[in-house]
Amino acid sequence: MSSTTITFDPARALPAGSYRDRAWMDIEIERIWRNDWVFVATEDKLQSPGDQLPIDVGGQPVLLLRDQRGELRALSNLCAHRGTLLVDKPTNEKRIQCPYHAWTYDDSGQLLIVPFQKEDVIDKSKHCLPTYRVESWHGLIFVSLNSEVEAMSSRLKTIEPYVAAFGIDELRHRTDLESKEEWQCNWKIAIMNAMESYHLFKVHPDSLEPYTPTKDSYYIAGSARSSVTGGTYMKSNDYRLFSIPPGFVGVLTEGSLLWLATYPTGLHSCQIRTGSALAKTQHRSTLRDIGEWLTDTIEATAIPDFLPEDKEICERVQRGMIGDFEPGQLLSVERVVRDFNHYYNWRLNGVEPPPVHRERAFEEVRSK
Repeated sequence: MSSTTITFDPARALPAGSYRDRAWMDIEIERIWRNDWVFVATEDKLQSPGDQLPIDVGGQPVLLLRDQRGELRALSNLCAHRGTLLVDKPTNEKRIQCPYHAWTYDDSGQLLIVPFQKEDVIDKSKHCLPTYRVESWHGLIFVSLNSEVEAMSSRLKTIEPYVAAFGIDELRHRTDLESKEEWQCNWKIAIMNAMESYHLFKVHPDSLEPYTPTKDSYYIAGSARSSVTGGTYMKSNDYRLFSIPPGFVGVLTEGSLLWLATYPTGLHSCQIRTGSALAKTQHRSTLRDIGEWLTDTIEATAIPDFLPEDKEICERVQRGMIGDFEPGQLLSVERVVRDFNHYYNWRLNGVEPPPVHRERAFEEVRSK
């Protein structure tokens, strides 16, 4: 791994170079996207034994699957023979067979069959598919190419009680509501925008601010590893917004979860994925309640009507990054962005982040 150190002040905005310089992105891919936990799917995408889902983690083709014992696994999606992509679309199979020469593997990645093996003796034990770390947290699946990455239970212990108290395990992920699109901005711009509420009054004056006022948002607890903030919607209800760097944000209300995940696709572009989880029963009434401030037809699309406004402002920020500026001081209302900057410093430069910061006790915010 490169020993390059990138210097910046986590208490200030990131410098323009972090959004436009190839050297920064190369280091991000190496130290973040190929070495940390990355959100890849919800468990509802792999409900049955044999379900297989091809994914990308830091540019590495990975096959996410549920094996015949019902356990989640993450394997290399490249044949150990000549590197052919094994699975290119979701499927359900007991085994994994290469479409090129039919080398066949079981669902743990063990090589089983090598056609036309005669005088050549192939040591099957040396041609298995590499395996990667995979963990599920409240139905959200994360994969890491780094075998030594800390457990998700450790990474998310700060936000765990706040998320669990909002009934996330009672929700059902709606895979039919998932959507993805390309934004013309660096991935960091998109994810920092998603995690902070400071911009609501200006960017979303009609779509969000009347229902989720900026002045009613507050920081609860967090660190570089994960953060949780809160606020009110519809004047009398609470929501929880939890951030899991590098690229996942979820918004919990009673009976629903909306999530956004971002992935780098280039220096000036990223993929944005959104999805929803709703109460397993009586979700129609929940939709009527939340629909007043999110969208008239959340059943028809996973992208709430405020997302185009976020896209527009994020792409505008990116256009400004052709120039240089002195990074400004982050306000207290942007503490969650400071948490992200400490995460960035931790993963890129190995700087141990500050301890968990708490502004509200669990007892103060545990009620829905």
